[in-house]
Amino acid sequence: MTTCAHPVARAAHGDNGGVPETRMSVETARTEDFARVGEICVAAYHEAGVLENPADGYAGTMRDVADRAANAVVLVVRAGREVLGTVTLAAAGSEYADLARGDELELRMLAVDPAAQRRGAAEALLRGAEEWAREHGFPALVLSVLSTDGPGAPHRLYERLGFSRDQSRDYVGSWDPGAQMWFYELTVR
Repeated sequence: MTTCAHPVARAAHGDNGGVPETRMSVETARTEDFARVGEICVAAYHEAGVLENPADGYAGTMRDVADRAANAVVLVVRAGREVLGTVTLAAAGSEYADLARGDELELRMLAVDPAAQRRGAAEALLRGAEEWAREHGFPALVLSVLSTDGPGAPHRLYERLGFSRDQSRDYVGSWDPGAQMWFYELTVR
């Protein structure tokens, strides 16, 4: 992947509190990033209340970045050398795609280190994923997001970046009947 750099300032989300602009880059994860990527996924999902037990089965799947990288594309966002977050890109029909159909590219396991949230890392990852999709001929990105209490910060971010909700593709999570998953799609431009 071509590394894409995104200048991100906390001021984009309000008062920057004197924090200088941070240059973030999005690139394909390197083997030496895999342990950090796995721990970021587990920590972010646990902090968000989506993963109750960091030792459960899905945590193991999130930590197995080597398998994801062998069967999908794993992107990371960096500030300097520090990995702040990650997202997995899975083509329809591949091992990690649950929702993608036809020539859609599915975003999975979007996660930002809880200590680095609200600094623009998720936005940089989403923009980097769109760039990767464009470079590789995918016309659409798709994802689902947990919505137990209605729309929250992730929903607003997706919508601000041009993702549209398709209620006809919403579903209930098989692991929890209260886990309403909202489906979003972005036409890659």
